Amino acid sequence: MENRPINVTIIGTGAYGTVLANVLADNGSKVLMYGVIESQIDDINDNNLNSFFFGDLLINENIKATADINYALENAEVVILGTPTAALDDVISNIIKNAKHPMHIINVAKGLDEEKLDLLSKKIEGMFEGTNIAKSIGAIYGPSVAIEVIQRKPTCVMSCNKDIEVAKFIADIFTNEYFIALPSTDIAGCEVAAALKNTIAIAAGLLDGMLGSDNARSCLITIGLSEMYEIASSFGARKDTFFNFATLGDLILTSTSTKSRNYSLGKEIAKNEGDAKKVLNSHRRTVEGVMTCKVAYEIIRKLDIKCPLFEIMYEILYNNCKPSALMNTLFMNAQVVEKEMR
Repeated sequence: MENRPINVTIIGTGAYGTVLANVLADNGSKVLMYGVIESQIDDINDNNLNSFFFGDLLINENIKATADINYALENAEVVILGTPTAALDDVISNIIKNAKHPMHIINVAKGLDEEKLDLLSKKIEGMFEGTNIAKSIGAIYGPSVAIEVIQRKPTCVMSCNKDIEVAKFIADIFTNEYFIALPSTDIAGCEVAAALKNTIAIAAGLLDGMLGSDNARSCLITIGLSEMYEIASSFGARKDTFFNFATLGDLILTSTSTKSRNYSLGKEIAKNEGDAKKVLNSHRRTVEGVMTCKVAYEIIRKLDIKCPLFEIMYEILYNNCKPSALMNTLFMNAQVVEKEMR
């Protein structure tokens, strides 16, 4: 573990970026957050709060925030991309334009490359290619509800990087008594799982709202894990990865917790008699699992693989098909017991 403070810049002053800042500052890192919302920047600097997300819960007093991207990147050794997937293009372009030295890039956005139907990490690598800005490109994934991390409740995640030594280095600067990061070189497996579990969580919430059945939810999560691996293996993911915190752990959390936006959306659809179109039109922002479902559906068609759960969720979310008959079909056709994961 590094025995000196690490200069870490977090791009974005959102909920997850704030809790990671808090973990890192607790560990002695010099943490600077870059944002564009003046009220949040002032709140962090003046009050040791990000009250828009966490009310009166104090954050580490050593966390600072700025709206000056040059200042934010000036001394950064590690840069965490803490913005939504949709904002990554602009964020990375801004970093490339203003950064003056190489740094480790850590992505925490959960999603896939919608345009190329590929890994988000490949897109990020492509944007940094030839710039000499990215010393390495990795990610942090795992079951980590923001409010629980800010309350310093036990949490375990994966530090993902192609270089195991870099993965260990990033894991070390995050790890403390309440936040444990373990290294993994399987970026593809962790990344695909981090994205796809959101669609499975919508299905779990929908099923719970319809049936209130623990049996059915457990079966659905099992099917979802199998299909996540089926898709991820096409991108080179390893089977053993699907038993770690970023895969199985995050899937269980997101598919069972009322703190999950995706799970809650599924329950809301069930409450509205399965009318997904009505519910989705009432939301100002698209919930992550909805867009991920579309990308996953296009990927399985492109790769010609069978993933009934994602196909069914696409029909529910995009063609407004009624869930009840489709969910029964899912269980009738489930083959996860007989089909060994490759």
